[in-house]
Amino acid sequence: MSTSIGVEVTRIEDRVEAANITPRRQVDATRLLHGKAANDAPRLIGSVFTLCAASQRIASEAAVAAAQSLHLSDALRRRWRRMLYAERVAEHLRASLLDWPGEKNDPRRLAHLPALRQALTIARAAEKEEDNSFHIALKEAASRFGAPSGLDGAPRAWLGELWRDVLKNGHIAPYRERADFLALGDAETVHCALRNADAEFLSRPNLPGRIVETGAFARQFARLSHNIGLMAARLQARLYDIAYALDALACREPMAGEEDLVVARSSRPGEGFAMVDSPRGFLFHRIEIDASGAVTTYDILAPTEWNFHPAGPFVQALAAAQLNVADPRRIVATLAALFDPCASCDIRLLEAQHA
Repeated sequence: MSTSIGVEVTRIEDRVEAANITPRRQVDATRLLHGKAANDAPRLIGSVFTLCAASQRIASEAAVAAAQSLHLSDALRRRWRRMLYAERVAEHLRASLLDWPGEKNDPRRLAHLPALRQALTIARAAEKEEDNSFHIALKEAASRFGAPSGLDGAPRAWLGELWRDVLKNGHIAPYRERADFLALGDAETVHCALRNADAEFLSRPNLPGRIVETGAFARQFARLSHNIGLMAARLQARLYDIAYALDALACREPMAGEEDLVVARSSRPGEGFAMVDSPRGFLFHRIEIDASGAVTTYDILAPTEWNFHPAGPFVQALAAAQLNVADPRRIVATLAALFDPCASCDIRLLEAQHA
């Protein structure tokens, strides 16, 4: 199994006949951490993941604390809050610049690499900042990308290029008025599935009778424009998510809805579960430790596995798409980028003939 997500689209003329997803190979966290001290897990997890590394580490810290029945202090939660919002801004900028389809050596793309490096550096420093003043520098980096400072602003610079791109293709994928999103109330169900040692759930998670999504589109769904097409609405969600995170960093007090940023719970001593609202959506960690404090079991369920489930929301969007364009493969790649996976996509476009 590859570390990339397999995306195979079969079309007849301009219609998608079939869309098949092959899940990526998972990180075997139990194999990585088995026998190691639980207190070392967050550092090791943070070193393994290059994308959303802070979120991964926070999820590990929270799960370990739950397994050890430790109290989560207000100071710790404030640190997590800074790190998560700063990483949200930086990861959205990273995905918009590095993962967007097109020529990688495009001078317009290369011109924004310094701003991206600045944003990533600032986000990594969020753990040590105490007064949230670093949000000014992060806001400046986002502005260099062309990110609007509020819901009413228009994107400029690189983000303005992407905005024009998706508006031009507004007819490709219809906007869905109804959608189902992972929420805080799903924590118990996911926790139970992970406790049941269901390996299939880690690669193809599902909630009975539901097709759920998580991430920026879910967080910003209520604010989105419905008349611009699905692709533009998804980019709009990312832009709104950047603005929201920057506003949150400027505010010292928690904002409405922040109770689901980090959730930690335990079903019994020595077992811990965490649910973290990472840039790409809800991230789940679960740990079991023995009497000596060593790891015996460790599970990680990332947002990508929900969004790119073989019968999930990305497949739904592909099935409804009209690929009546000169470069249909690029459209598929753009739609995949707007679902923001934490892995590359290996895209194959097949042509079928009428019987």
